[in-house]
Amino acid sequence: MVSRYLKTRGRCKWISAVVMLSVLWSGTGFAFASGDPEKGKDLFRESCQHCHGFTGKGDGEMASYLTPPPSNLGSEATQAKSDKELKAVIIKGREGTAMAGFEGAFEEPQLKDLLVYLRSLKP
Repeated sequence: MVSRYLKTRGRCKWISAVVMLSVLWSGTGFAFASGDPEKGKDLFRESCQHCHGFTGKGDGEMASYLTPPPSNLGSEATQAKSDKELKAVIIKGREGTAMAGFEGAFEEPQLKDLLVYLRSLKP
């Protein structure tokens, strides 16, 4: 009985690990499998900092001129979004806000770098 339990339990752990890895690599989970946060930080400072602020809190130099104000990228609501959802906002923008789409501005590796950096803003 005990050995049967351990065998079943071991299979569950293995299956859980496989599922978790597939989520991470799919781009639909919460983290891309690769990306350079330092490169992402540079891209953020070039393209996003003016509105979202130096630390991504939505307090950039342009923020006071924008209605609604820019999102706090470290907030629970933003961090709860999947990488796929965040990528869509970066590429397409957000209707009804000053968030313009950056379609064609970044190549896929740059988007990965940017997303890894955005995840680092989580408090």
